[in-house]
Amino acid sequence: MTVTIRDVAKRAGVSIATVSRVLNQSKPVSEELRNRILQAVEETGYLPNAVARSMIRKQTGLIGVIIPEISNPYFSGLVQGIETVAKQNQYYLMLAVSEKEPGRERELLRIYQARQMDGIILASARLDPELRQALEKLAVPYVVIGQRLTGLNAPCAVLDNRRAAFEAVSHLIRMGHREIGMVSGPMWDLASGKERYQGFRDALEEAGLPFRTEWVTEREGFHLHDGYEGMKVILGAPERPTAVFCACDRMAVGALRRLEERGIPVPEEMALVGFDDEELASIVKPRLTTVRHSPFDMGLKAAGLLMEILKGLPLTDGTCALVKHDLVIRESSSLSLSPRP
Repeated sequence: MTVTIRDVAKRAGVSIATVSRVLNQSKPVSEELRNRILQAVEETGYLPNAVARSMIRKQTGLIGVIIPEISNPYFSGLVQGIETVAKQNQYYLMLAVSEKEPGRERELLRIYQARQMDGIILASARLDPELRQALEKLAVPYVVIGQRLTGLNAPCAVLDNRRAAFEAVSHLIRMGHREIGMVSGPMWDLASGKERYQGFRDALEEAGLPFRTEWVTEREGFHLHDGYEGMKVILGAPERPTAVFCACDRMAVGALRRLEERGIPVPEEMALVGFDDEELASIVKPRLTTVRHSPFDMGLKAAGLLMEILKGLPLTDGTCALVKHDLVIRESSSLSLSPRP
C-alpha cells in the first residue's frame, strides 16, 4: 500500500498542512514538532514526491560537489563536513570526481547546472582561464574550496597555506637549522603547491637564509613516491641540508623512507616537517612534525556559506571563510642544532 502525506499527518497527530510546511521548509515550526513529523515520516516510510516538492519550493534539494580525487583521505573528511551541513538543512549531495582535470570540472559544472542543482561546491587544484570563465557564466550559486578567486568575488573556504608553511619552516629555523630544503608540490596547484612554496621562501627571506635551488625540487603530485624521489634529488646535491620541509605528510613519509635507505637518521642528521597531519604522521617513526588543519571544518564552512546564499542571506563580495591551522611538533624536528659557521 502506498503511504501518503495523510498517513504521516495522522501518525504525528498534526494537519496535512503542517507536515507539508516541515517537508517543504516553507514556514518555521518548533523543533519538537519538526522532530515528531520527521519521526513519523521515517516510521511510515513516506517518500515525498521529489518533482512536486521541487515545483513548490522551486528547488531540487540537491547540492553538487566536485572533488579532485577520491583516494586522498583529506577529501573524505571534506565531504563529511559538507554532508553534515547539508543533512541539517535537508539537502542531499551529488558527488563527482574531476581527477584534477579542468576540462572535466567544466563539464561537471554544466551537468550540475542542467540537472538543476540548488548549489555547487567546487574543490579545484587549478583554476585555468577556461574554468574561471565557466564559473563566471554559472547561473547556480557556488562556493569554491581552497582558492581565492581574484576578480570573481566568489565565496570561498580557504586555509592560509602560505602562513602555515611559513610557520613550519620558521620552526626549523628556531631549532637552529640554517640549511633548509623543500620537496614541493606542483606549482599549478595554487594552494598546496604554490602557496606552501611561497611560505617556505618567506621564512628563509625573513631569517636572511640562502635559497639553494639544488635543495628544492618540484614534484608532479603529493604521493609517497613524490617525496621519495624528491629526497633522492636533494641528497644528490654536492652538499645536503640539515632539514627539509615537505608539502604534505605523504611526501614526508616517502622522503623518510629514502633517508632510512641511506642510513641518515631523523632528526639527528636531517629534520623533516610535513603538512596536513594525516593519520600516518603520528604512526611513522619518528613521528612527523606537521601542520594540522581540519578538512571536516573546511567542508562545514564551505557548506555553511552555500546555505547562507540559498537562504537569501546577504554576503559581501568575495566572502571567504578561513579554516584555522596549528603546528604540531613531534620527534622528526625535535633536536636543536647549533648554527653552522
